[in-house]
Amino acid sequence: MDTRLKMTPVVAIVGRPNVGKSTLFNKLLERRKALTSPEAGTTRDLNYGHFHWRTLTMTAIDTAGLDLTAKAATEEDLKRQARAAITKADIIIFVTDVTEGMLPQDKALAKELQKTKKTVLLAANKSDNPRKRALAESPDWLKLGFGAPTPVSAASGSGIGDLLDLVVDDLKARGLESKPLPPIDARVAIIGRPNSGKSTLLNTLAGEERVLVSEIPHTTKEPQDTLLIYEDEKLGQKNILLVDTVGIRKRAHVGPGMEKIGVSLSLEELEAADVALLMIDATQGAGLQEKKLAGVIEDKTPAMVVLVNKWDLAEERKLGDADDYRKYIQGELPFIAWAPILFMSALTGNRTNRILHAALTASIERDRVVDGPSLDAFAERLKKVHHSTFARGAKLPKVYGLTQVSTRPPTFMLVVKDKETLHPNFVRFVEKLLRQEFGFEGTPIRVLARQISK
Repeated sequence: MDTRLKMTPVVAIVGRPNVGKSTLFNKLLERRKALTSPEAGTTRDLNYGHFHWRTLTMTAIDTAGLDLTAKAATEEDLKRQARAAITKADIIIFVTDVTEGMLPQDKALAKELQKTKKTVLLAANKSDNPRKRALAESPDWLKLGFGAPTPVSAASGSGIGDLLDLVVDDLKARGLESKPLPPIDARVAIIGRPNSGKSTLLNTLAGEERVLVSEIPHTTKEPQDTLLIYEDEKLGQKNILLVDTVGIRKRAHVGPGMEKIGVSLSLEELEAADVALLMIDATQGAGLQEKKLAGVIEDKTPAMVVLVNKWDLAEERKLGDADDYRKYIQGELPFIAWAPILFMSALTGNRTNRILHAALTASIERDRVVDGPSLDAFAERLKKVHHSTFARGAKLPKVYGLTQVSTRPPTFMLVVKDKETLHPNFVRFVEKLLRQEFGFEGTPIRVLARQISK
């Protein structure tokens, strides 16, 4: 379960499709986290985020549009998730569209909310001007059973302060205060092509359904995050922010609008991640898309763990043993040979218990600092060994020393006489020796050069 649900009062935002719930959610968080669109049904998963008002920190849950009059199977999934959010909520904001008036879907949802016995605040959204705000004064809204609505405009922010004052007053009257949110030890982004099992893995690790899981690709339309408290036998208690991203496919196949924006948000999450979990469908293998994704991860420099998902189907699909498949992955993705490879099944949960430990270990390696004496000793050995390693007649740089200049990822500066003689093969050679000497499993490292005259 998301740690924030235990630390803060929970505000669930509910309503029928396309009334502006996600726009209100984004306004509360003061950033774009949920996708918004005039197309109904854009939000399909529970979206969590925390916000502040007056003295309280609260967790908002943005839910999929609830149409309790619909019969489709997918609607049943959405209803199940929205009801789960309502169950977790300490207070509910029921969003309606003042411009369309009260519809049958609003009435059906109101009956459902009345059964919860929870505080429900009615928000008349899209009250963007005096004429529309006047519509919120219609006595018809009282028939929903939650008193007069608060006129708000999620797009402009008008009236939201008044609505939040009501939220805070109710929570404080019931003694519901917030605790300080725990610091995040590692941001872990789950990356992969559509339908590789990312959402299933997030739900498995979180121990609850947070995102819709479907055999139809592109079910997840926006990044989803979950803050977990993880107890590790060796590393102790850690707070991990898990982010499930939108499935990223070939650029030419990415549709305009919501999918394009979702992919853009996923790349932003990858930029902020400490660790990327690159998921590969064992039955599909490491194709061109996986190579591109691995390249994107390497370019953005988080630590990385490769997850071979659906390994429970290995025998049925005659995929060979894990050692052979590991060699195959390393052959297809040689430029990330430093990333550990784990075999697992997100659906059954088999071997998923090792994932978070591997991610934390890689994150620690990404922050690793090698002490000066150890690097000096390494540099002395480097001076002796590189002349005997490269072909005779090769023009080799004269190395004076090596220092570590930064972390995240570990970055080293070679001090040389002539940068022009610093061949890329020599840089890769230095990186290989650094890994042999100091480890750095799961993190990229960078080797730069500075020229001096002596």
